[in-house]
Amino acid sequence: MDRLRRELWRHKHSANLWAVEVSARDESLLACSGPFTPRVAQVVALDELAYGRGPTLEWLRGRRAEFERYDASAETGSGREIDVPRAGAVSEEAVDALLTEARRLTRAEAGTVYLREPAGLRFVAAHNEALERRHGWAEARRRLTDGSLPLDERSIASYVLLTHRPVNMPDAYDVRVDEQPYVFNPAWDLMNDYRTRAMLSLPIRDGRGDVVGVLQLINARDEAGALAPFSAAAEDAVGVLLVGWSQRLG
Repeated sequence: MDRLRRELWRHKHSANLWAVEVSARDESLLACSGPFTPRVAQVVALDELAYGRGPTLEWLRGRRAEFERYDASAETGSGREIDVPRAGAVSEEAVDALLTEARRLTRAEAGTVYLREPAGLRFVAAHNEALERRHGWAEARRRLTDGSLPLDERSIASYVLLTHRPVNMPDAYDVRVDEQPYVFNPAWDLMNDYRTRAMLSLPIRDGRGDVVGVLQLINARDEAGALAPFSAAAEDAVGVLLVGWSQRLG
């Protein structure tokens, strides 16, 4: 069986980091996860990440000369500890209120708040008007919050958490995997007879500025009630809301 090692690579042009699995036998690239900001190297262990193959891996293989190995321990102030909110540290009522206000600002039909835990991203609050009408609030919440998300670089929520960058998509199904480092997974839509269109995902920071979660809003509506993309003004308004709310996380 081929032994492998996990290490960080730094892209010389963009300074983004990628976690890779490399064969110890012939140095071939086997799997990858990324891109990440340098801060991630200080707070996320390589073994916590979900490594994948496919277009992203082929892209890395074709540009291997553009990368160099990255030693996270050489960074000033390195360390892997981060104060991540635990169950009970932030009340579900407070998170639900945050999601409610973010939806009001954007007229979003649905939304989710994830907080980071060692095993990945935990669903803390979730709303979906269509499912609530169809199944009732309790059943809709069960369907929306069942399980958790691994730290997988191909998911939008994980991309936002690990790169600290917002994602604003007019149509989640119109994302080309060869153009973006993330991909929309339609499995939940298919399971629940739902159609995600516009999506806005923003990082949630604590009082120190560390990213500890993700706010994701789905299907904005215009003043007439028709589905519409999330505007730049709406994105800015939610960003201001999150700045104020971050003080709750110390």
